[in-house]
Amino acid sequence: MVSRDKITPEKRVGITANLTIFLGILYTSLSIAAIAGISSLSTRGYGTKSIVIGCMIIGLGYGTRYGSKICLYIATVIFGSLAAYFMYNFLLSKSIGPIVRFAFSIWAASTLVRTIPAMNRLKAAGSLPDRNNKYRDFFLERIQNKRIN
Repeated sequence: MVSRDKITPEKRVGITANLTIFLGILYTSLSIAAIAGISSLSTRGYGTKSIVIGCMIIGLGYGTRYGSKICLYIATVIFGSLAAYFMYNFLLSKSIGPIVRFAFSIWAASTLVRTIPAMNRLKAAGSLPDRNNKYRDFFLERIQNKRIN
């Protein structure tokens, strides 16, 4: 009997892609807020370069969602590089901000690394990642229920 909580390779890659997309959206949103005038964000390093990095992370997340191994590898390298950069910033500034960003980057990079074997199994089987999104399904269900009533 298969446990309901077992994560299949398709689901693991899909969840990782959603995580990558979410972190890219978060990074881009904070960067846009910094450019829009929130000075506390702009002093923490968010800005135009961060928007480019965030958009690239979003694109890599969608590439992973649609089955690209290269996007998964590049996203892993980017999050590993960001972790090293944030650790360097922490050592220079000794403030809590870079260490929080370092923790998120390490978490994302370790999740991406654990997903590489699942992606390899998917490619060997000729399968694609799970593209379901529970948040999209939740909102679509609410919209469809309003149309019916």
